[in-house]
Amino acid sequence: MISYYFRVFTFLFLPVISTAQIVDSFIVQPSINVRWDNNSRWRFNSAIEHRNIINNGWNALHIQAVQFASYEIGFYSQIGVGIMYREIFDDQRPEEIRFTEQYVYARKFNSLRIAHRFRWDQRIRGEALKHRWRYRLSSSVPLSGGNLDISEYYITSSIEAVFIAQANEKPGYDQRVAIGIGRALSNNIKLQMVTEYRWEDYTQDINRSLFINLGVFYSL
Repeated sequence: MISYYFRVFTFLFLPVISTAQIVDSFIVQPSINVRWDNNSRWRFNSAIEHRNIINNGWNALHIQAVQFASYEIGFYSQIGVGIMYREIFDDQRPEEIRFTEQYVYARKFNSLRIAHRFRWDQRIRGEALKHRWRYRLSSSVPLSGGNLDISEYYITSSIEAVFIAQANEKPGYDQRVAIGIGRALSNNIKLQMVTEYRWEDYTQDINRSLFINLGVFYSL
């Protein structure tokens, strides 16, 4: 059993080890996520996230609040809208408001869950408006059994492509790859840690970032 979890641990942190020499920014981002519904097709998600860069010590970058609503339209599909406010800890940079529209198609194949997500973001910083079109393919699977039970672990992974457009600017392209592990503490609470590697604006002035996303997920 110990050797099994050691292999899982090594697999998850291999991106951290192998990319240590080719990463421009190391980011730690803890979050608290709350989900609730009214036993209908509507679902609501709220989150608070705090982003920190740890290249040279621990420096806070920003805090953000997110509110999202989605509606199940059938055929394994959902549509949703959301809004985010980001308070940036830099007086030289304006705060950010982001509006999001999305479509999600998700199905389970035995114990494996596969999801396709299409998003359109409108990001407003001061007087600048930036559009981002995003596609993400994600999966999750319990490490034991066909369903996720209390005190059991699960693996999650994703790959996402982002196209960015802004008036009077060259288009940008981002690529993101992530893998992580989570654990169900109860029927309502999960803990999750995900390592995510990002190539930002990789056709021009590329920036490579490694994120450690630490999340608490609570379902009402």
